[in-house]
Amino acid sequence: MRREFAVAIVLGISGVHGALAQSKFTPATGPACKDESTDELGLWTCPGPAGYVVSFADEGNIVSVTIAPRSAIEKLSGPTAQWRGARKSFGEKVQWIMRAGVPRAAVIRTWRKVGEDEKELQELSVFAISGAKACLVGSVDVHAHRANDAALGRAQQAANAGCPRK
Repeated sequence: MRREFAVAIVLGISGVHGALAQSKFTPATGPACKDESTDELGLWTCPGPAGYVVSFADEGNIVSVTIAPRSAIEKLSGPTAQWRGARKSFGEKVQWIMRAGVPRAAVIRTWRKVGEDEKELQELSVFAISGAKACLVGSVDVHAHRANDAALGRAQQAANAGCPRK
């Protein structure tokens, strides 16, 4: 019985380590990204792993993120998520959670305004990715205790669960 328990613990630890090792970072801005901005709209698309991209749009007070395979991004009916932006609106990188070499979740630092007093929140936004569909599944306040660990935990759950079915 003890031996079986020890084996279960070792497998559990290696499973967690394996899941954490399947994380990749890509830039959310810079020379690797394609900038299609105009005077009225900031718009750029950055490459991710396995043919996926993330497209960022900033209209001034409304910002959005779209996550999809490069071949499907133009065919989508709308962004993955949008909100009232604050400050720079997006962080410098995207953390991708991979399963079998395919992105299944992403974490992006975001800034937004909420409420009538337009309070500014800085968060780690967590997205699930199910093939060509992605969805916002939650966020973690960056000032929360161990915010990065909490966001990664939510992203691991999102990678396993995918987007909710409607």
